[in-house]
Amino acid sequence: MPRIELEQIEEIDDVDQRSSESFDRIAFAQRALALVKPARTTVAICEGARRVRVEAGRQWGGAPGERWAILSVPRDASRRAIARAVLELASSARPWALDVLMAGAP
Repeated sequence: MPRIELEQIEEIDDVDQRSSESFDRIAFAQRALALVKPARTTVAICEGARRVRVEAGRQWGGAPGERWAILSVPRDASRRAIARAVLELASSARPWALDVLMAGAP
């Protein structure tokens, strides 16, 4: 019988996790995903309760290597925490992406 494999990507444990700054956190996460474009990954973004969190797993019924991910973004998440979570979904290292995301922030 097949087993469902869930992979929980490490929660960001960072003092920069929260921010009182006023901005659309979901829209920021969408822009970050558009920039990083995680390969062969379907990502759902939702409002989270406490911390920025990413959960990912294999896409059953999909081609080998395809996966899904859920990005939970709380109302008080910082830009840096969101950007770092999105970068964890990227299959290749993109050291410039965090700088681009933070520089593009209003």
